[in-house]
Amino acid sequence: MDHAGSRTPPRWLLALVIFVLLASQGCTAFTSNLLYWIHGGHKLPAEYSGLAEQRVAIVSVANASTVGPHSMSRLVERAVGLILNQNVKKIQIVPQEEIADWIDQNDWDQLDYREIGRGVAADKVLAIDLDSVRLHEGMTLYKGRADLIVSVYDMNDEGRVVFRKSIPDFTFPRNSARHSTEMSEARFREMFVMVLSQHIAKHFYEYRIEEDFAHDAVGLAY
Repeated sequence: MDHAGSRTPPRWLLALVIFVLLASQGCTAFTSNLLYWIHGGHKLPAEYSGLAEQRVAIVSVANASTVGPHSMSRLVERAVGLILNQNVKKIQIVPQEEIADWIDQNDWDQLDYREIGRGVAADKVLAIDLDSVRLHEGMTLYKGRADLIVSVYDMNDEGRVVFRKSIPDFTFPRNSARHSTEMSEARFREMFVMVLSQHIAKHFYEYRIEEDFAHDAVGLAY
């Protein structure tokens, strides 16, 4: 039996359609068409599905980040938590305020994530090590880059590392840059955090492969 009519279009064709739509339509129409393609695609399984039905502490450390609620690490923690809440079954994210209170009271040295897991009674700790975070390319261009390692510690198994993923040179937009006259740095940081957090979170739930094509399209559309 011939199943050719039901096959998902090849990845290069999906990418081409996305950028043709972007070139020919406004933001609203483009977004609607992009969501149509995403909705129709096949899904990839989670690389690690063990966050379901768990109390999870999300902790991020960025070498270049300043301490505070609006630092890069805090923004990534918050965004990853929101995405996981929407996509992982019965996950319970430990509130950021609870983690921050524990850190303030215990003089955490940013070395052992297991200490936080024990301190806030988490089942799992999702640790995000951000390194070499930057938003600029030259004096007038925005291009976000980061090296990162994502790890999961199982606190019900003596803090054993049950998942680890190295993501070197994450870049957004991948094949372009945004000029500083087009948007504010705050707006670009918001976009970078959104795309980076989505890239981190999707390791833990089933997602449609076509979403990978949307990163540069988002960067170009707004």
